[in-house]
Parts: sequence; structure tokens; C-alpha cells
Amino acid sequence: MSAYQVEGATRAGGRVESIWDTFARRPGATTRGDTGEVACRAYEDPGAMLDAVAWLGLDTFRLSVSWPRFVGPDGAVNEEAVAYYRRVLAGLRELGVRPLVTLYHWDLPQWLEDRGGWTSLGTADAFVAFATRAAERLGDLVDDWVTINEPFCAAFHGYLSGLHAPGRTDEAAALRAAFVQMHAHAGALRALREAAPGGRVGFAINLSDLAPASDRPEDLAAHARADLVENRLFLEPLLLGRVPDDAEAYFGAGPLVAALDGIDVAELARPTDFVGVNHYEHNVVRAHEVGTDPVVRGVAKLPVPEPRSGHGVAVHPAAFERVLLRVAEHAPDRPIWVTENGVGLWDYVGPDGACRDVERVAYLTGYVGAMASAIARGARVEAYYFWSLMDSFEWAQGYQLRYGLFYTDYASGRLAPKLSAAHYRDVITAARAAETAAVGG
Repeated sequence: MSAYQVEGATRAGGRVESIWDTFARRPGATTRGDTGEVACRAYEDPGAMLDAVAWLGLDTFRLSVSWPRFVGPDGAVNEEAVAYYRRVLAGLRELGVRPLVTLYHWDLPQWLEDRGGWTSLGTADAFVAFATRAAERLGDLVDDWVTINEPFCAAFHGYLSGLHAPGRTDEAAALRAAFVQMHAHAGALRALREAAPGGRVGFAINLSDLAPASDRPEDLAAHARADLVENRLFLEPLLLGRVPDDAEAYFGAGPLVAALDGIDVAELARPTDFVGVNHYEHNVVRAHEVGTDPVVRGVAKLPVPEPRSGHGVAVHPAAFERVLLRVAEHAPDRPIWVTENGVGLWDYVGPDGACRDVERVAYLTGYVGAMASAIARGARVEAYYFWSLMDSFEWAQGYQLRYGLFYTDYASGRLAPKLSAAHYRDVITAARAAETAAVGG
């Protein structure tokens, strides 16, 4: 879970404003004008969240620390925030659950955006300082860290499509934001290893599975453009220490030079302890004169057939397997952690009070099976985090689209297990029994 999506209390406890606070107030930015001001009330009382973790029997749980809650513009640590996160982390430890803590899950402090946001190396420096403080104050309760979550979305939807905070629409700024985030990751990786030695550190990139609509040269070229922007622009610097060969032709020499100013690309590939992979999308792309994709020029994505999510995303387990094998090919010696994978649906509670999300049960069956197939074919997948534990604020989709295993009653903050939660608990129990049997054998 990410802080802005579940915590609420955006004006309490010394927290300063984030770009999502600002963006969500913009008319039309989110569904029905929803904001994260109340969210799931987890800051007020994390007990329901911890109870849900215990109910599932999880071994590990992913959460994020809110940057604008943890440190202020003067760099001073907010002691109330430290106390809150230590309470949550200690609660997880008491349950025997290993926390995976993400440091940047899109909630950039607004004061940093006012100074250039992710287009400025100053933001990277501030992030490294934040990572250092978090490790110093929380590191005794945290063994596993994610530095940056989904730099593609933060860069290209935050600075080009305008669909996410801060809502800018400038391709050169988006390209710069992509590389500054990766530079920030590299700096935070060094800082975490110094401040919290022995911890495992990685990043989390969202990777899509793409296929060309035909073997026509123009469709193959459209596919290559989409793959560059959505995947290779992050895979190659972070895993191979290089900029994709076709990046200059697509973005232009000037914007690429500006994007790389002050950044050592080879340093971006400093080895991490794991590669975090978020996967949601499979798309078939074709060339389009005008282009309908919000971030890739000259590309249209075809409507996907059933089954699909509530907002039209393909449910295609084979795509997940291909993504995992692709990462394994790029980094064969690196463990893969699936840091996000899930499906958004228009869930509802029936007259009997139950949420029977049979589509999510089918999704889990298919995607866990695809992961098992990838492992059998050589992918070193060591962890799987389903997105998400509970329904929460889903960014531009507001509270309408639901991803959770637990149904959130937003008026009260109460959580109730859906059919998929019971199914996932059974999956966990079976996997644990198989592992025990294998060790015993």
C-alpha cells in the first residue's frame, strides 16, 4: 500500500502538502473530484490494516513512507511521523511479517515541485537526504527497501500526459524526470547501504507487455516506439547502464542531452539486491498518424477483448510470464520481486454483505500460474505482492475503481474480506505447506 492512498490525515501531524494534494484539487483531475484527504484512515488508526495482514497470513507486506509527512522543507525529521511508522512497522514485526518499505510512491512534496520537481537534480539530492533519515530512524525495523516506485508513471503521466500529479504536459520535462528519478534511486541505494547495512534494496518499475498489430513496417516501428518509452527507457539504464540506441532518434539529440545533464548513466545500473517488477498491462499497438496514446507519439492501442478489468485493461496471464522472462534475460543473476500485480474492478457488496469478486479470483489463478511457469523456465522470482491489500484512493480513478482483497467502507474505514481474500489466503497456506514439505523431504 502507498501512504497517500491509505493514510488520509493530509493536514495532520506536521505533514506538508504533496503534489497529489495540489493536483487532486484541480477540477476534473480525479473521478468525482476525489482526494486522498481521508482515504482509508490508516494514519488515524492502522489497526484494520494490520488485522487484514494477519487474517491473510502474509509473510511480508509492502507499504510506503510519506516523504511530505516524514521530513519538512528545512530537512528536519517529523517526530510524530517517526512514531507512526515505527508503530506500524513494529506491529508487522509482532505478526511475524517482514515489511518492504517504499520511499517514493508518487507523493513528492509540493515545495520541491515548486523548485522544478523531478526535472531538478536538487530533488534527487533531497530524496537521498530523506532516504538517509528514514534508514536512520526506521532501519532497525526494516530489512527491505524500494527506492522509487514506477518512474515511468511519475515521469510520463506526471510531466507529459498530465493524467497524474503534477499534471504537466511537456515531453522534454518527462524525459528529464525519468532520468532524474533513476539518478535519485542510485543515490538512495548508496545512502541506504551506508545508513542501514545488511538491508536489501531495489527499485520497482512497471513493465508492459506489447505486441504489434501486424508485421507491417509501420506497426513494427510503432511497437518499438511504445516499448522504448514504456519499458526500455528504464530497463536498459537500470539493468545495463546504457541509454537505448533509438532514444535519440525518438526524443531528439537536444532533449536527450538535457535529460542526461549531470547524470552518470553507468552509475544507474549499480547492482541492487532485487529487481522489483510491477505488471498490469498487455496492449496491441499499431501506427496512427495523429496518435491516440497519451505518451507515445504516432501510436494507437487497440481495444482489448474480454476478459478485462473494470477500466478496460487486458487480463492476459501469458503477458505476465513474458515480462518476467524478459527481466530474467536482462539480469539473470538478480532475484525478481513482483512488487505489484492486480486488477481493478467495479466491486460491490451484495444484500448479504459479501463481495464476491469472482473475476479477481480468476485473475489470481491465472497470474500466479503464469508466474509459476516463468519460474519453471528460469526466472528467479522470489517474492509476490498482490495489489492491493484493500481498496484505496486510486489516483486519477479516485475511489470508484477497486483493487483490494478487502472491501473498504470509506465512510467508516472498516475492512471486510472479499471472496478473493479467502482464495488468496488458501493460496498462501498451500504454498507454505508445499515449501515445508519440500524442506522436510
